[in-house]
Amino acid sequence: MECCITLKGTASYDVVAMMAKSVAAMYQLSALPLEDAGLVELAVAEIGNNVVEHAYGNRPGGSLEIRYRQWADGIEIVLVDEGIAMPEAQRQRVTEPQLLELNPDDPSTWLTSGRGLGIVGQVMDSQSYSREDQRNYFRMTKQA
Repeated sequence: MECCITLKGTASYDVVAMMAKSVAAMYQLSALPLEDAGLVELAVAEIGNNVVEHAYGNRPGGSLEIRYRQWADGIEIVLVDEGIAMPEAQRQRVTEPQLLELNPDDPSTWLTSGRGLGIVGQVMDSQSYSREDQRNYFRMTKQA
């Protein structure tokens, strides 16, 4: 059975947290491993927070839409916003995500910022970004 649900709200960290929790709850109804629900929630939170911080510059009032689609052996999540476009340098990090390994002896690896795309790359099976009609689309999938 395929289903699709869309969540819409004002782009803020609180709304992103609620949307991420909602996606995790929907994910738990899929045929995919239950233990991955928290990872999917993390991926949505990472990209949603990036929308708030980078697409909207932490300014209130922007819109955020999350489209969740589920089918027998996978899910697709698309975050849609009307903020500024992702810089070209970042777009390559979407298609070739890398997560810097933490090194306890090297404080330069302890960054909390700049890790989101790498985390999503490890958690989800695919991710992509596109810009169409003044809107940003960040797509993530997870398969059985």
